[in-house]
Amino acid sequence: MPERSKRSAAAWTGFAVGDRIYARVAKDKLGAFAEYTTVPAEFAAAMPRSVDFDVAAGVQLAGLTALQALRDELHVKPGSRIFIPGGAGGVGTFAIQIAKWMGAHVITTASPRGRALVERLGADEVIDYTTQDFEKIVKDVDGVFDLVGGDTLWKSFRVVKRGGTVVSIAGMPEPSTARKDLGRGLLLSALFWIASFRERAAARKQGATYRFLFMHPSGADLALMSRLIDDKTVEPVIDRVFPFAQIADAFAYLETGRAKGKVVVQMR
Repeated sequence: MPERSKRSAAAWTGFAVGDRIYARVAKDKLGAFAEYTTVPAEFAAAMPRSVDFDVAAGVQLAGLTALQALRDELHVKPGSRIFIPGGAGGVGTFAIQIAKWMGAHVITTASPRGRALVERLGADEVIDYTTQDFEKIVKDVDGVFDLVGGDTLWKSFRVVKRGGTVVSIAGMPEPSTARKDLGRGLLLSALFWIASFRERAAARKQGATYRFLFMHPSGADLALMSRLIDDKTVEPVIDRVFPFAQIADAFAYLETGRAKGKVVVQMR
């Protein structure tokens, strides 16, 4: 590219040809298993300097989901008590570290195989979900970030204190999901209102709030993630990297539920 064109691109986008960047695609362009794609410049940020492309590829979806849930929905602050069931998974490993950076006391669940990992990432209390019922142990937390869904979500409503919030990425979307996360109108809001009636009723019974979260692409949030990674506050946890030719194996491995951290598909 001519030097003038390179300067023009940098002035227009903030990036120059050859910059190492990463981004999360827009919701209406989902489907990232491709060699090339286009994204708005405001969705991109400079990659962390301390990691390679394989590691950086595991940050965008999981890292932004955790950051936005904890900061924007649960409003975590120093001294908050936050329960994160499923802490050894892709989103959970980011959530534990970000919540600790925000000053929270973090409670999580893990199997015996995942216990050492979540403790290393900073979890203050670890409940072995294979032998213990967290509902009998966890009480009056300020917020729950549910990554599991199902029975775990229903129990989560009973461990959050009055005035607290349960945020889920594994439950049923509710009306604000349509408006706030998807930019849609009354029809989808109404459908989500009906679909999430039981979840919202369970939350109201406990004097709490229920929120389903779809993360939104954000270059500013990715830039923050890059800083947290480069200063060693957050460690991206990558379980396995699969070549693109083995993408079916990657999905099969994910479906086993044994992954600790992120599973990455390598395009090259």
